[in-house]
Amino acid sequence: MNRKEARDEVGVDEISDADSGPGGAETFDSIAVAHGNYLERGGAERVSNELARLFDAPLYYGFGDPDYLPKDVETISLFNNSPVSFLKRNVFTRDLYYAWAAQRLPELTEYDTLVLSKNELSWYVPEDEQTIVHYIHSTPRTPYDLFQQRADGAITRLYAFLARTLFLPNTNYPDRFVANSELVARRVQLYWGVPSEKVSVVYPPVPVEEYEPRERADYYLTYSRLIPEKRIGAIVDAFCELDAELIVGGAGGERENLESRAPENVMFVGYMDEEEKKRRLGEAKALLFNAMNEDFGMIPVEAFASGTPVLGAAEGYTKYQIQDGKNGYTHDPNPASIRKSIVRFERDGVTWSPSQIEAYAQRYSAAAFREGMRKAVDQARDESRVRVPEANVSQDSNSGPESSRDGEAHSPAPSEGGDAD
Repeated sequence: MNRKEARDEVGVDEISDADSGPGGAETFDSIAVAHGNYLERGGAERVSNELARLFDAPLYYGFGDPDYLPKDVETISLFNNSPVSFLKRNVFTRDLYYAWAAQRLPELTEYDTLVLSKNELSWYVPEDEQTIVHYIHSTPRTPYDLFQQRADGAITRLYAFLARTLFLPNTNYPDRFVANSELVARRVQLYWGVPSEKVSVVYPPVPVEEYEPRERADYYLTYSRLIPEKRIGAIVDAFCELDAELIVGGAGGERENLESRAPENVMFVGYMDEEEKKRRLGEAKALLFNAMNEDFGMIPVEAFASGTPVLGAAEGYTKYQIQDGKNGYTHDPNPASIRKSIVRFERDGVTWSPSQIEAYAQRYSAAAFREGMRKAVDQARDESRVRVPEANVSQDSNSGPESSRDGEAHSPAPSEGGDAD
């Protein structure tokens, strides 16, 4: 419900003192969630869906595909009907369009509180008493934490420079930033200069109760989108000299290349539905995870919720999720190091039992997410409230109309508003 709808439903005559702020101003707790692109079904989309459910709020989004939208949430597109919606096909033109069009979105001003998820709509300029909470999945990768790896061409460097120059001064409006991990909180403070007291950490919601340990099978598992950033190739290559079986789940542009170089002990199963994913996570000996500088990583959490150890890259947030020797091992993201990690796991195992690993995953539950987001939004609302000091005028003040300059009281003269004889 937005501000106007709330006023219409309550009615002006029904507003009590409890519904008023300083000076009798009307206050409402209407709230909306605003997401960037719904062009895939990933972790960020899962977060926005859960935010809309948590606050019983409408979910606004920029460009999107109906196939990826939640069915149980009211969704409203901001740009799908735009005559320039074709710009969504290219990331650079899409970002430029957001920088221009997202500044002015009158439909979002109708809400007292706006929760932004992802960065595309953070160009939005709020009204002065609107509370803004920004859930950060990461600061933009190429301009910041992955700049040294990706900016090897003039066009990419120019794009990154412009993003750093224009993005920060035009998007630093939120009353509270909520990072999806301590690592992303560090990026928000380092790259955007946000004070630590304005940053909360709330892990993304993972339905950990839906996973469980199963009878172990004799294979290792890796799954993700098959794209370069996930570095599945290094995992496949590591099994060239191992007497162990690897199952590779997931789809993507790299599959054909990966299959062409894979040894016989590596099998590709393609996209896994939820049932197959949960089964394989629960029965695999261990999950292999090699993503580049991961912001959070839901896949390792799903493995932990299944009681399954994780052998992951010693970078990004992955190295903080893994307690070395207890619930897995870390390695460098190259075949030789991955192979050593597997050999070590085969020899030594891990000290935590499946039930202990499963219990560790509870910190990432959907219940913990809901509790953390309620607290963050309440804190932002409190911090954004305009506070006007109460007047403190004593009854015997000598500055009123009934006092003379020397402080002696006198009766008002007719010219001063008293009754005439």
